[in-house]
Amino acid sequence: MGECRNCGAQTMRDLGFIGEVAPFFLKRVLNLEYSLAPTGHPVKRFLRRVGLFSKSFQKIYGKSVLVEIEICTSCSFIQTKLPFPDEAIGRLYTDYRSDSYNRERIRYEPEYAAIASQPGSCTQEIQARTVGLTRWLTGKCNHECNFSMLDYGGADGKFLPNLRGEKYVFDISDIAPAEGVIRIRDESELDSYSYVQLAHVLEHVCHPLVLTRKAASFLKHSGYLYIEVPLEVSDDVITRLANGDKTIRVDIHEHINRYTVKSVTELLRSTGVSSVAVETEMVDLGWIKATVIRALGRKL
Repeated sequence: MGECRNCGAQTMRDLGFIGEVAPFFLKRVLNLEYSLAPTGHPVKRFLRRVGLFSKSFQKIYGKSVLVEIEICTSCSFIQTKLPFPDEAIGRLYTDYRSDSYNRERIRYEPEYAAIASQPGSCTQEIQARTVGLTRWLTGKCNHECNFSMLDYGGADGKFLPNLRGEKYVFDISDIAPAEGVIRIRDESELDSYSYVQLAHVLEHVCHPLVLTRKAASFLKHSGYLYIEVPLEVSDDVITRLANGDKTIRVDIHEHINRYTVKSVTELLRSTGVSSVAVETEMVDLGWIKATVIRALGRKL
């Protein structure tokens, strides 16, 4: 039996090949492409050149590339049975949100062109996330003297809360840090911080528990760990999956993990921090409305 990469429990339920891998993910991560095999037959070659035939063929047969999915019956976390190699996942994000990334993604997902310039940079998203987080932390987080904040894997750090104190971001990208934020590129240069943030990171990584423990190791005594992930599965779907329902498709794209309130709560516990609050909230990002799970833990 496999191990839950979110809480560490040995309580995984195998759901079979219900994870559908998106073509863009397949190309970027594994350098594979789903298509018709080459043929020398003149009739087949002619029919494939006819756009209407190609589209009709895809609609009729609807074949997909699938991976095995598991659900943890202890914390309801959903993961691929076999983790993708870290270096392979890294290829998905080498030029994340850049022009080259957007061009290639639009080639596989033409509908993405309508929003390509907005995720992560839309003014409404920036305001909604920072203001919403600051408001949510009010009354839950004590601001001591010399309060310091670290956005772990946060690109430029612009989504840190609007709290007084020193702001840092740890990220390996070359993106310039937001105003007032200090970039740290080398892990050996990290210190201890009053507040460490993992916002919209864990749904993308192969080993979230390992990463969360690493981030929490940079907390000061009594420091706060903040986790934010999208809520993408309903309670009904979780119940059906936990009962072994293999008719539900799980999309594998940028997000390779699926979280619930329970799984985030168990992640805090498994990381060794005390849970302060775990709640869901609907956020209007301008280009989409999304429900997020907010979780705050404290190092004892």
